[in-house]
Amino acid sequence: MYKFLIGPALVGAGYATGSYYGSDAEQLVHKSPSVTYAGVDQAIANTRQSGKTFFEGGTPMPYEIKVDRTTDQRLVINLLFNGRQGAQADLTFTPQNDGKDTLITTRIHGDHKVLGMALAGTSRAKLAYAPDWMLNLTAKPLLQQLAQQIEQGQAASLDGSAGGQDEAQWEANLSADQREQVSEWQQSQATRPLVDPNAAVSGSETN
Repeated sequence: MYKFLIGPALVGAGYATGSYYGSDAEQLVHKSPSVTYAGVDQAIANTRQSGKTFFEGGTPMPYEIKVDRTTDQRLVINLLFNGRQGAQADLTFTPQNDGKDTLITTRIHGDHKVLGMALAGTSRAKLAYAPDWMLNLTAKPLLQQLAQQIEQGQAASLDGSAGGQDEAQWEANLSADQREQVSEWQQSQATRPLVDPNAAVSGSETN
C-alpha cells in the first residue's frame, strides 16, 4: 500500500513542483466497472491494514489504512501515520465503451508535514515534500499492473513488482519531457535541507 500512496519515497525517484503533468493518473481496464472495482477492492483488502513502518534510518511508526467505498464507483484510501492522515488516494471507476471497459482515475494527495514525520531521519526525508502530481505519476506503473491482472482474471495485488521498480526502471518508463523535468528538479534540489525550513521556523517559535 505504501507503494501506491507514497511511491516517490519508495522508488527513490526525483520529484518536482507545480502540476506540469496534470493532477491525476488514468488507466483503462478492459473489463466492466463491477469487475474492475471488485478486483481493485480485493487487492486493497489483501494488503496489511495496520502495523509499523520500517523505513531504514527512521523511527518505526504505527500506520493504518482506512477505506471508504461506493460500490462499483469509487474507492477512497486513507493512509494514517500515528493517527494522522499522511496520504489519500481517490479512485473513481467510469464506464467506457458501453460499459465493457472501465477508466480508473486516481488522485493522490500527500500531507507534507505528516509524511515528513514518517520519513524523518531516512535518506529519503526530502521526498516527503513531493507534490501531488508526482505521487500520481509514480502510481501509474502499479495501475498498469492492476489492469493487467484484472484483465487476465488473476488475483490483483498492490505488492507486485510494478510497485517496486527501482529508479532506473521508473525513469525508463517516463516520456522524454518527463525525464528532463525530473532531471532538472533533481539538480535544483541537491542542496535542499532535509528539514522543511518553514517547519523549522514554526518549531523554533513554539519553544
